[in-house]
Amino acid sequence: MVSAGLVPGMARSVKYRVQPRDLVNTLFPEAPEFARKPAVLATGILVALCEWPAMNALRQVMGDDEDSFGMGVSLSHQAPVLEGTVLTLSARCVSVRGRVSRWDVSAHDGSRVVASGWAEFAVVRTAEFVARHGVALTGGPAGRGGRLQPVQGQPVLKQVIRERTQEGRDLAVRAAG
Repeated sequence: MVSAGLVPGMARSVKYRVQPRDLVNTLFPEAPEFARKPAVLATGILVALCEWPAMNALRQVMGDDEDSFGMGVSLSHQAPVLEGTVLTLSARCVSVRGRVSRWDVSAHDGSRVVASGWAEFAVVRTAEFVARHGVALTGGPAGRGGRLQPVQGQPVLKQVIRERTQEGRDLAVRAAG
């Protein structure tokens, strides 16, 4: 599992420009209550943005056969954010217990704190997670830009087969059995 590189004090930051798709009034067109809101950054999107630098930091210390998944989050959304605003998103590891790490997270817009709180992640072996939870990878392996998706109408996965290139890098994960 995670290398010794994951230690309290490890930190990462990323910058992000808020896009029209991130605004609360553009979420869920089938739910009119969202459409009637002012055009400000959606809290749910802000949560994901605040998790981003922690996930980047975890990727640096995880093996190619591992991935991180959120276990909990507590975030205070303190100020509205408009489209086009550049946010600085920061995460600092505050504790590590086995495969679980907790991160202090925040978002700043250059003049004020927009959000602050914490997020927890568990590091798992991707193949075991896929097999246990009946999901499949789409768009490539999880560690290389792939996404986990539920497998519709498939029985619980009994075996996961990894196809490898000559260099040993994952091409795909698929169910067998």
